[in-house]
Amino acid sequence: MASYAITGASKGIGLEYVRQLAANKDNTVLAIVRNPESQGISELATRHPNVHAIKGDVTDPKSILDAASAAAAITGGKLDVLIHNSNAVDMAAMGLNPSQIPFDAEATRKIFEPSLSTGVYGGLWATNAFLPLIEKGTQKKIVHISSAMADLDLIIKSGVSYAVAYSVSKAGMNVQVAKYAAELAPKGIKVLALSPGWVDTWEGEKPAELIQALAGMLSQFQAVEPGLTGQIQPEESVRKGLQVIEKLDAESSGLFLSQNGNQTNWF
Repeated sequence: MASYAITGASKGIGLEYVRQLAANKDNTVLAIVRNPESQGISELATRHPNVHAIKGDVTDPKSILDAASAAAAITGGKLDVLIHNSNAVDMAAMGLNPSQIPFDAEATRKIFEPSLSTGVYGGLWATNAFLPLIEKGTQKKIVHISSAMADLDLIIKSGVSYAVAYSVSKAGMNVQVAKYAAELAPKGIKVLALSPGWVDTWEGEKPAELIQALAGMLSQFQAVEPGLTGQIQPEESVRKGLQVIEKLDAESSGLFLSQNGNQTNWF
Protein backbone atom coordinates (compact mmCIF):
# COMPACT_ATOMS: atom_id res chain seq x y z
CA MET A 1 0.00 0.00 0.00
CA ALA A 2 1.43 3.37 -1.06
CA SER A 3 0.33 6.96 -0.64
CA TYR A 4 0.77 9.72 -3.21
CA ALA A 5 0.09 13.46 -3.20
CA ILE A 6 -0.07 15.29 -6.54
CA THR A 7 -0.21 19.08 -6.80
CA GLY A 8 -1.83 20.68 -9.82
CA ALA A 9 -4.03 17.61 -10.16
CA SER A 10 -7.14 19.16 -11.69
CA LYS A 11 -6.20 18.66 -15.34
CA GLY A 12 -3.61 17.51 -17.84
CA ILE A 13 -0.61 15.57 -16.57
CA GLY A 14 -1.56 15.96 -12.91
CA LEU A 15 -5.04 14.57 -13.46
CA GLU A 16 -3.57 11.66 -15.41
CA TYR A 17 -1.26 10.83 -12.49
CA VAL A 18 -4.31 10.66 -10.25
CA ARG A 19 -6.17 8.50 -12.77
CA GLN A 20 -3.38 5.95 -13.21
CA LEU A 21 -2.49 5.76 -9.53
CA ALA A 22 -6.14 5.39 -8.54
CA ALA A 23 -6.42 2.27 -10.72
CA ASN A 24 -4.54 0.41 -7.98
CA LYS A 25 -7.03 0.17 -5.12
CA ASP A 26 -4.19 -0.29 -2.64
CA ASN A 27 -2.95 3.25 -3.34
CA THR A 28 -4.10 6.28 -1.40
CA VAL A 29 -4.15 9.20 -3.85
CA LEU A 30 -4.31 12.79 -2.61
CA ALA A 31 -5.18 15.26 -5.36
CA ILE A 32 -4.12 18.76 -4.30
CA VAL A 33 -6.22 21.24 -6.27
CA ARG A 34 -7.40 24.82 -5.91
CA ASN A 35 -10.98 23.73 -6.52
CA PRO A 36 -11.91 20.22 -5.30
CA GLU A 37 -15.26 20.56 -7.12
CA SER A 38 -13.65 20.90 -10.56
CA GLN A 39 -15.15 18.39 -12.96
CA GLY A 40 -12.22 16.10 -13.73
CA ILE A 41 -11.05 15.51 -10.19
CA SER A 42 -14.50 15.37 -8.63
CA GLU A 43 -15.54 12.67 -11.12
CA LEU A 44 -12.44 10.61 -10.30
CA ALA A 45 -13.01 10.99 -6.57
CA THR A 46 -16.61 9.84 -7.03
CA ARG A 47 -15.57 6.72 -8.94
CA HIS A 48 -12.54 5.84 -6.82
CA PRO A 49 -12.85 5.73 -3.01
CA ASN A 50 -9.04 5.85 -2.77
CA VAL A 51 -8.92 9.35 -4.33
CA HIS A 52 -9.17 12.32 -1.98
CA ALA A 53 -9.52 15.82 -3.44
CA ILE A 54 -7.85 18.33 -1.10
CA LYS A 55 -8.04 22.08 -1.48
CA GLY A 56 -4.57 23.58 -1.79
CA ASP A 57 -2.79 26.32 -3.72
CA VAL A 58 1.01 25.99 -3.94
CA THR A 59 1.38 29.76 -4.47
CA ASP A 60 -0.15 30.38 -1.03
CA PRO A 61 2.02 29.08 1.85
CA LYS A 62 -0.88 28.88 4.33
CA SER A 63 -3.08 27.08 1.80
CA ILE A 64 -0.51 24.39 1.05
CA LEU A 65 0.24 23.94 4.76
CA ASP A 66 -3.48 23.41 5.36
CA ALA A 67 -3.50 20.89 2.50
CA ALA A 68 -0.63 18.96 4.09
CA SER A 69 -2.52 18.89 7.40
CA ALA A 70 -5.62 17.56 5.63
CA ALA A 71 -3.48 14.93 3.91
CA ALA A 72 -1.93 13.86 7.21
CA ALA A 73 -5.38 13.30 8.67
CA ILE A 74 -6.14 10.87 5.84
CA THR A 75 -2.83 8.98 5.78
CA GLY A 76 -2.05 8.88 9.48
CA GLY A 77 0.65 11.52 9.20
CA LYS A 78 2.79 9.89 6.53
CA LEU A 79 3.30 10.03 2.75
CA ASP A 80 5.32 7.88 0.35
CA VAL A 81 5.54 10.07 -2.76
CA LEU A 82 4.98 13.78 -3.41
CA ILE A 83 4.61 14.78 -7.06
CA HIS A 84 4.82 18.56 -7.48
CA ASN A 85 3.17 19.12 -10.85
CA SER A 86 1.73 22.64 -10.50
CA ASN A 87 2.59 24.98 -13.36
CA ALA A 88 1.46 28.28 -14.84
CA VAL A 89 2.73 30.57 -17.59
CA ASP A 90 2.02 33.99 -19.04
CA MET A 91 0.75 32.75 -22.41
CA ALA A 92 0.93 36.22 -23.96
CA ALA A 93 4.71 36.26 -23.49
CA MET A 94 5.50 32.65 -24.43
CA GLY A 95 6.62 33.61 -27.95
CA LEU A 96 9.08 36.29 -26.82
CA ASN A 97 12.83 35.83 -27.18
CA PRO A 98 15.01 37.10 -24.31
CA SER A 99 15.99 40.25 -26.23
CA GLN A 100 12.29 41.09 -26.53
CA ILE A 101 11.64 41.20 -22.78
CA PRO A 102 10.57 44.83 -22.17
CA PHE A 103 12.57 47.46 -20.28
CA ASP A 104 9.74 47.64 -17.81
CA ALA A 105 10.14 46.17 -14.34
CA GLU A 106 6.42 45.60 -13.75
CA ALA A 107 5.87 44.03 -17.17
CA THR A 108 8.90 41.75 -16.77
CA ARG A 109 7.77 40.59 -13.33
CA LYS A 110 4.32 39.89 -14.78
CA ILE A 111 5.91 37.62 -17.40
CA PHE A 112 7.99 35.67 -14.88
CA GLU A 113 5.61 35.61 -11.90
CA PRO A 114 3.26 32.74 -12.90
CA SER A 115 6.09 30.30 -13.65
CA LEU A 116 8.24 31.24 -10.66
CA SER A 117 5.29 31.22 -8.25
CA THR A 118 4.19 27.72 -9.20
CA GLY A 119 7.48 26.06 -10.12
CA VAL A 120 10.10 27.56 -7.82
CA TYR A 121 8.33 29.20 -4.87
CA GLY A 122 5.47 26.73 -5.02
CA GLY A 123 7.95 23.89 -5.25
CA LEU A 124 9.62 25.06 -2.06
CA TRP A 125 6.39 25.56 -0.13
CA ALA A 126 4.78 22.30 -1.29
CA THR A 127 7.92 20.28 -0.54
CA ASN A 128 8.42 21.86 2.88
CA ALA A 129 4.75 21.46 3.80
CA PHE A 130 4.70 17.74 2.97
CA LEU A 131 8.25 16.97 4.12
CA PRO A 132 7.23 15.89 7.64
CA LEU A 133 4.86 13.35 6.06
CA ILE A 134 7.52 12.13 3.62
CA GLU A 135 9.96 11.61 6.50
CA LYS A 136 7.50 9.16 8.05
CA GLY A 137 6.69 7.42 4.76
CA THR A 138 8.16 4.20 3.42
CA GLN A 139 9.30 5.19 -0.09
CA LYS A 140 10.40 8.73 0.84
CA LYS A 141 10.28 10.19 -2.68
CA ILE A 142 9.75 13.77 -3.87
CA VAL A 143 9.33 14.46 -7.60
CA HIS A 144 9.11 17.86 -9.27
CA ILE A 145 7.73 17.88 -12.82
CA SER A 146 10.24 19.88 -14.88
CA SER A 147 10.68 20.28 -18.64
CA ALA A 148 13.17 19.51 -21.38
CA MET A 149 12.91 23.23 -22.19
CA ALA A 150 15.40 23.67 -19.34
CA ASP A 151 17.99 21.38 -20.95
CA LEU A 152 20.87 23.49 -22.27
CA ASP A 153 21.85 21.13 -25.08
CA LEU A 154 18.28 20.94 -26.35
CA ILE A 155 17.91 24.73 -26.31
CA ILE A 156 21.10 25.27 -28.28
CA LYS A 157 20.66 22.42 -30.76
CA SER A 158 16.98 23.14 -31.46
CA GLY A 159 17.26 26.93 -31.49
CA VAL A 160 14.29 27.28 -29.15
CA SER A 161 14.88 30.83 -27.88
CA TYR A 162 11.33 31.60 -26.69
CA ALA A 163 9.39 30.51 -23.56
CA VAL A 164 12.02 32.30 -21.51
CA ALA A 165 10.25 32.57 -18.14
CA TYR A 166 8.93 29.01 -18.33
CA SER A 167 12.37 27.61 -19.14
CA VAL A 168 14.16 29.70 -16.51
CA SER A 169 11.71 28.60 -13.82
CA LYS A 170 12.19 24.94 -14.73
CA ALA A 171 15.97 25.37 -14.67
CA GLY A 172 15.61 26.91 -11.21
CA MET A 173 13.45 23.97 -10.22
CA ASN A 174 16.17 21.54 -11.30
CA VAL A 175 18.78 23.29 -9.15
CA GLN A 176 16.35 23.39 -6.25
CA VAL A 177 15.78 19.64 -6.60
CA ALA A 178 19.53 19.01 -6.45
CA LYS A 179 19.77 21.17 -3.32
CA TYR A 180 16.97 19.19 -1.66
CA ALA A 181 18.65 15.92 -2.66
CA ALA A 182 21.89 17.04 -1.03
CA GLU A 183 20.13 18.16 2.14
CA LEU A 184 17.79 15.20 2.54
CA ALA A 185 20.09 12.32 1.56
CA PRO A 186 21.03 11.59 5.20
CA LYS A 187 17.32 11.03 5.91
CA GLY A 188 16.99 8.54 3.06
CA ILE A 189 14.76 10.88 1.05
CA LYS A 190 15.14 10.80 -2.74
CA VAL A 191 14.33 13.85 -4.89
CA LEU A 192 13.98 14.01 -8.67
CA ALA A 193 13.32 16.55 -11.43
CA LEU A 194 11.30 14.72 -14.08
CA SER A 195 10.54 15.94 -17.59
CA PRO A 196 7.19 14.58 -18.82
CA GLY A 197 8.12 14.79 -22.50
CA TRP A 198 6.44 16.91 -25.15
CA VAL A 199 2.86 16.28 -24.05
CA ASP A 200 -0.42 17.26 -25.68
CA THR A 201 -2.51 18.60 -22.79
CA TRP A 202 -4.73 20.89 -24.87
CA GLU A 203 -8.43 20.33 -24.23
CA GLY A 204 -10.78 20.62 -27.20
CA GLU A 205 -10.07 21.74 -30.75
CA LYS A 206 -6.75 23.48 -31.29
CA PRO A 207 -6.88 26.99 -32.80
CA ALA A 208 -5.06 27.56 -36.08
CA GLU A 209 -2.31 29.67 -34.49
CA LEU A 210 -1.53 26.92 -31.99
CA ILE A 211 -1.34 24.31 -34.74
CA GLN A 212 1.09 26.54 -36.60
CA ALA A 213 3.20 27.09 -33.49
CA LEU A 214 3.35 23.35 -32.76
CA ALA A 215 4.45 22.66 -36.32
CA GLY A 216 7.28 25.14 -35.88
CA MET A 217 8.31 23.53 -32.59
CA LEU A 218 8.25 20.09 -34.18
CA SER A 219 10.61 21.26 -36.89
CA GLN A 220 13.01 22.64 -34.28
CA PHE A 221 12.81 19.55 -32.06
CA GLN A 222 13.55 17.33 -35.05
CA ALA A 223 17.01 18.93 -35.15
CA VAL A 224 17.57 17.09 -31.86
CA GLU A 225 15.52 13.98 -32.56
CA PRO A 226 15.03 13.51 -36.35
CA GLY A 227 12.49 10.69 -35.94
CA LEU A 228 10.10 12.77 -33.83
CA THR A 229 6.59 12.92 -35.32
CA GLY A 230 4.69 14.92 -32.71
CA GLN A 231 3.52 15.17 -29.13
CA ILE A 232 2.72 12.26 -26.85
CA GLN A 233 -0.50 11.89 -24.87
CA PRO A 234 -0.71 12.30 -21.07
CA GLU A 235 -1.36 8.56 -20.69
CA GLU A 236 2.03 7.65 -22.19
CA SER A 237 3.86 10.42 -20.35
CA VAL A 238 2.53 9.41 -16.95
CA ARG A 239 2.90 5.67 -17.55
CA LYS A 240 6.58 6.19 -18.34
CA GLY A 241 6.99 8.76 -15.58
CA LEU A 242 5.69 6.33 -12.97
CA GLN A 243 8.26 3.79 -14.11
CA VAL A 244 11.02 6.35 -13.56
CA ILE A 245 9.63 7.25 -10.14
CA GLU A 246 9.49 3.57 -9.21
CA LYS A 247 13.21 3.24 -9.99
CA LEU A 248 14.22 6.43 -8.15
CA ASP A 249 16.93 5.58 -5.62
CA ALA A 250 19.79 7.22 -3.77
CA GLU A 251 22.03 7.03 -6.84
CA SER A 252 19.60 8.91 -9.10
CA SER A 253 18.43 11.36 -6.44
CA GLY A 254 19.01 14.97 -7.45
CA LEU A 255 19.08 14.25 -11.18
CA PHE A 256 17.02 15.77 -13.99
CA LEU A 257 15.66 12.90 -16.08
CA SER A 258 13.28 12.43 -19.00
CA GLN A 259 10.16 10.29 -18.90
CA ASN A 260 12.37 7.70 -20.57
CA GLY A 261 14.67 7.63 -17.56
CA ASN A 262 17.68 9.26 -19.21
CA GLN A 263 19.15 12.69 -20.03
CA THR A 264 19.19 12.42 -23.80
CA ASN A 265 15.80 11.24 -25.09
CA TRP A 266 13.47 14.06 -24.02
CA PHE A 267 10.61 13.29 -26.42
